[in-house]
Amino acid sequence: MKRLIIVLIIFMSHFSYSQSLNKIIEIKEVKIVAKRIFKKEEAGQKTMQVDSIILLDKINANLSDVLSENTTVYIKEHGRGALATASFRGTAATHTQVSWNGMNINSPMLGMVDFSLIPVYIIDDLSLQHGGSSIKEQSGGLGGSISIKNKVDWTNKISGKYYQGIGNYSTYDEFAQFNVGNNKIQSKTRVYNNKSKNDYSFINKVITDKPRVKNKNANYSKYGFAQELYFHPSENNYISAKTWWQNANRSIPTVLSYEGDNQSNLNKQDDNTAKIIIDWKYYNNKSNFYISSGYDYQNLDYKLMNEVSGIGKIPAIYSSSKMNSFYNKLKYDFNINKNILFQSSVNYNHFDVHTKDSVKKTGYDVIRDDFSLFGGIYIQMLKKINLSLMLRDDIINKNFSPLIFDLGLSYKPIFTTDFVIKGSITRNYHHPTLNDLYWQPGGNPDLKPEEGFTEELSIHYINTKRKTNINTQLTAYYSDINKWIIWLPSFKGYWEPFNIKRVKSYGLEYNLKINTEIGNIKLQLHGNYGLTKSLNYGDPLSWGDESYKKQLPFIPVHSGNVMTSVSYKGFYLRYQYNSYSERFTMTSNMVGLEDDSDDLGTGNSSGKLNWYYPYHMNKVSIGKNLSFNSYKIGLEFKINNLFDEEYRSVLGRYMPGRYYSLLLMLTFDK
Repeated sequence: MKRLIIVLIIFMSHFSYSQSLNKIIEIKEVKIVAKRIFKKEEAGQKTMQVDSIILLDKINANLSDVLSENTTVYIKEHGRGALATASFRGTAATHTQVSWNGMNINSPMLGMVDFSLIPVYIIDDLSLQHGGSSIKEQSGGLGGSISIKNKVDWTNKISGKYYQGIGNYSTYDEFAQFNVGNNKIQSKTRVYNNKSKNDYSFINKVITDKPRVKNKNANYSKYGFAQELYFHPSENNYISAKTWWQNANRSIPTVLSYEGDNQSNLNKQDDNTAKIIIDWKYYNNKSNFYISSGYDYQNLDYKLMNEVSGIGKIPAIYSSSKMNSFYNKLKYDFNINKNILFQSSVNYNHFDVHTKDSVKKTGYDVIRDDFSLFGGIYIQMLKKINLSLMLRDDIINKNFSPLIFDLGLSYKPIFTTDFVIKGSITRNYHHPTLNDLYWQPGGNPDLKPEEGFTEELSIHYINTKRKTNINTQLTAYYSDINKWIIWLPSFKGYWEPFNIKRVKSYGLEYNLKINTEIGNIKLQLHGNYGLTKSLNYGDPLSWGDESYKKQLPFIPVHSGNVMTSVSYKGFYLRYQYNSYSERFTMTSNMVGLEDDSDDLGTGNSSGKLNWYYPYHMNKVSIGKNLSFNSYKIGLEFKINNLFDEEYRSVLGRYMPGRYYSLLLMLTFDK
């Protein structure tokens, strides 16, 4: 078939040329792309690719917005522009591993990632590895992992883009990108700036007379720079170097309480990061060889000064943390034959962490070396069955961890139809973070790794007819996690972490994508639904402990989102909807009552405490793109929180109501 297409193209080009001897007609390269869902190296694994139209729609947003509105990952937000952490399949924030171009960027201190600090500007490709499939890259992703990548276009000559945005609460966004190169070398440069006073108003419902107040001391800003260089010296060699630097400054408003509108304290956090990764790939018909080295610098400064009447601001916390992380990876893939693939890799990571609180005179200095060994074999049998076995072992400070594994199977009952049944069983480990072990006061060096088994079963179906493509997947999973690490107050007067919890997490995930064309109209629909039961099965801490078999705090049982897009001759209309069911703030799931208080968002007077009302968020974008030869101009208007919903993710942190933004987009490609 491929030979026939090539012959036809040659014949057509020759025929066109023969019609006019003094006129040459160039025929652009034709790319035929078909998505494969039956790969032996993905046997039993669930990987979700976030569509490019979603990244474009969220171009001036943060990764937290993409995940909360377009995946089944629950994002816990502490406010607009403030800390945003993830719960993947009902697990803790530390159980989601995040990589940037193959390099893990989880904080070695906290073990998690603040997704509000990752702008969509720097993302070309975003994928999620659910459950056990994450051990292919690293251990610890008890819920899953998230992969951020940058991509190169070897056909690019000179291109670029410039975005300028403005919105409510003195919000400004600016982004510029310039690409230049040829089929041997490519350069991609990005710069961005995002800032906001963030002074939206809301009704303070924790005060009896419920006044409307402004969100004070909540301004934020971040600016950054990213540079990518790609070199393709020969057919079998590929070299790249990528850097990303960012500075972020945030003021954190005081948590609201019955004391009223008292936000005069100084509460500020500065995050500075610098990342670089260099890699080399060599590949031929039989094998691939890959080596990479990366460096991740994270500096977090946190300052809290409390206002004392008659004295002024008194420092309460002044914490400075510096984290230097070095990552090295050697990977080798070998195709034994067309039906058997073998993969292996060795990782060596070095961490140097210094943290100090100059007010409390506490802190720690720790150096840690981690090794990891990985091996995987992937087999295709009878053209209908794919099998995989992945093994990984970690060596933390010269101590071997128990072996972790993933056994996967994919079955394609009808060879000519893209319908696949997948199943897997995984054993995974998550090692304590450095704060868990060494934080002063309270760190527990005797903590053991969290361990868990995960089983999942899914069906995946793709159907393409004429101009319509349907991609749908349904997954059921069950996880049993032991030695869950939890921080609890101790008799010593401070909090300490313990291995006491056992958590069972199970549920369903449903994903749907539909793309179709009707004449000049293009229609797209992306939907996700998650049913998540994350229950505490740990030993009761005391007689009558009401938390046993209850849903973990802040995790909704039901979550869902839908994004629809309609485009016609440069005009487009997009609608985004996402919702969460009720969430509890106490491990017992108990709901208290408060007199003379309204439910958040309900308008009645039952006065529930320790409970978040289910919310339904809506966004609408309308835009127009114009083309002038190699230049394009676009204008987009967006309404956020369309129906002025009142909502929050944590106590005392109210989110904004309806607000607007305007985005100007300029692009060129020569």
